[in-house]
Amino acid sequence: MNKLKIPVVWVENQTPVQPGLYFVASRYETGFGSYDYMDWDGDKWLKDDSIEVVGWVVLNDFLRFIDAGWPSSDEQSLEFEDSLGKYKDKGDGGFVEFE
Repeated sequence: MNKLKIPVVWVENQTPVQPGLYFVASRYETGFGSYDYMDWDGDKWLKDDSIEVVGWVVLNDFLRFIDAGWPSSDEQSLEFEDSLGKYKDKGDGGFVEFE
């Protein structure tokens, strides 16, 4: 698998407004940094005190840059694709019922 550069616009020196899961850049006491997913509870990051969040983005904003496909072993996905194909031209705005 090749690495891809994803254009992330980091939010820095601010905290999120909404509680939720975020994609973050974390700095550790050792000086090393890493990317991670982290929960914001509305008041603070749910993390060890030794970790500093130096940047974050809303997880959905980050994930929209990724098209990872779907696991081919998921047979239910094939049924969904068939259903979508049948109803695509019915002018229903893309709404598809699937069991």
